[in-house]
Amino acid sequence: MECRAAVSLRRLISLSLLAVWGCLVSAGSADTVVLIVNATTNYAALDSVEVRKLFLGLTVVRDGHTLHALRNVSDPRLDEIFLQNIVSMSDTTYERRVLTLTMQQGRTPPPSVQDKARLFAELAADPDAVSFAWAGDVAGNRNIKVMRVLWHE
Repeated sequence: MECRAAVSLRRLISLSLLAVWGCLVSAGSADTVVLIVNATTNYAALDSVEVRKLFLGLTVVRDGHTLHALRNVSDPRLDEIFLQNIVSMSDTTYERRVLTLTMQQGRTPPPSVQDKARLFAELAADPDAVSFAWAGDVAGNRNIKVMRVLWHE
């Protein structure tokens, strides 16, 4: 009887450890959103406030270059993460804020790009453009480099 209890306990411990290991492996391969720029860009990484300003259409200057944002709307989940975690606004609040800046200050809202290939081509052609994407989508693209991680699940 004691032998069966010991075996059952070992199985329970083994299954628990296996479950924990599975969670750790899946967390390591979770989605990551990165800030991306042209591969030739050499300025220092933007901080969170500068990223937020940039995607609201405000002026951000780095090493004498006026940067501009390209909003990646190719994936609804990515756009949701962008709104919640990068600019910290709901969709309605973001659109209202961008419209207010356009009407009051004549700011141009960041253009939205719906196709990843087009987004990457625009970034590759413009050293002052900044955008965001899934890290897995950028991996292996020699024309684009990751400036920093914006969000990690």
